[in-house]
Amino acid sequence: MTGKNTGKNTGKITRTIGWAAALAVLSGLAGAAQAQQLAGGRLEIETAAFVEAAELGFTTYSGGLQFDVGAGFGAQIDLASYGFMGFGSDGTNATVHGLYDLGGATVGLFAGRDGYEEGDATIYGIEGETYFYGGEVEAYLARHDGEIGEITVAGLSGRMEVAPRIAAHGELGFADSAREGHLLRAALGGGYAFDEGFDLWGEIGRVESDDDAFGEDETFISVGATIGFGLRSGTSFGNRSLFDVVPGF
Repeated sequence: MTGKNTGKNTGKITRTIGWAAALAVLSGLAGAAQAQQLAGGRLEIETAAFVEAAELGFTTYSGGLQFDVGAGFGAQIDLASYGFMGFGSDGTNATVHGLYDLGGATVGLFAGRDGYEEGDATIYGIEGETYFYGGEVEAYLARHDGEIGEITVAGLSGRMEVAPRIAAHGELGFADSAREGHLLRAALGGGYAFDEGFDLWGEIGRVESDDDAFGEDETFISVGATIGFGLRSGTSFGNRSLFDVVPGF
């Protein structure tokens, strides 16, 4: 029993180191890529705990780079590592986006892979973002296809500056599986922007599922930090993974 746990823990540590190294590579590439096609990038960490089940929680490390291809077209690459406490397994994600800048709005297509203990899954879909009245809205619709069957995933998020350096944000996430039922994730929060593209933020949210489809209903509290760099001081789109909607599925 001890040997099994040791091997499992070693595997988790190895995966964590591997993805931390990958994110470090992203950061290094951003620092070295002074070429004109680099539009921006971000590095982010988030940690969360559940209120009803204090032994459960998760920590996410993620990063992305965005490049201008020309004539309004661009590409974005994301990597993420998900560490789940109390769920028994961790996860990873890698996603590639193709996007087009409409001038005031951006639309895109994306495809990626979620990795977890039971196997890998493909996630692909459409996405868009726009700015208005000092705020930003982002939405996506995706299909997740893997060992646990086909799942429809959707997300909507918004952010608005309410005072100098202070912003409020909210998000909704939805997952629907013919096998498991459906789940809704909602969160509200706020953040403070420091100099040089560094943001600190926090949020409180709720995960509710249909007849405990993906697990029991839970309230969670999370805090995080984001570093944005490049001309955009970030990327057009966020992560695209089922793990961002259904922690530790």
